[in-house]
Amino acid sequence: MKVTVVIPALNEEKYIAKTLKSIREQTIKPEIIVVDSGSSDGTVEVAAKYADKILKGKKNIAYNRQIGAEEGTGEIIVTTDADCIHPREWLSKLIKYFDDERVVCVSGQTLPIKEEGNFLDFLCYFTANLILKAVNDLLGKALFRGSNVAYRKDVFLKAGGYDTKLIAREDSELTRRLSKYGKTIFDMNIKVYTSMRRRKNTGWLKTMRYYLDTPVSMLTGKIYYKKADDPEK
Repeated sequence: MKVTVVIPALNEEKYIAKTLKSIREQTIKPEIIVVDSGSSDGTVEVAAKYADKILKGKKNIAYNRQIGAEEGTGEIIVTTDADCIHPREWLSKLIKYFDDERVVCVSGQTLPIKEEGNFLDFLCYFTANLILKAVNDLLGKALFRGSNVAYRKDVFLKAGGYDTKLIAREDSELTRRLSKYGKTIFDMNIKVYTSMRRRKNTGWLKTMRYYLDTPVSMLTGKIYYKKADDPEK
């Protein structure tokens, strides 16, 4: 089963090498596509050392995830972010669920990089992960994060892909629609670790409010656009 990992990036020179190294060291060897949205630093040069393809994107994360998925040759598309670190078994844990033909989408926890996170950071993220798992398991609605998600490409195309008009919550909006096509899994043992630099600027109270609000707003079917204090973008 061929896997493509899609990574949007903008001015991630300081982080993207660690991200891509952690993906290259996976037990499953994927195709790696980086979609750069106009970096002014050395992001593209660093990415070229590790990625199979580098695409020119826009300053719109939904568009960038979309063109990366379309360009990918894998049966399974995996997305993550350019400031995440991935345990060596990350991909194999995601992909094993697709042996069941009913499964269309799989996700897991996003947690702070241990060296960067404090107690409140871990509490905030862990609580958000529990909420996403509960919404998926109890209500059958996948509202997964783009930092740690895999889906079948054929179902992604059938569902219409990302809504490229959105500039926030494009990941949750897509996976909510994918829920209609089959089984979705949120496994707490599938983990990626993300940088806390944006959270430090936002503050954990606003970050927590954002993640608590996302399931409520997405379940009502409302379309949300980026606000000045959205911590995710």
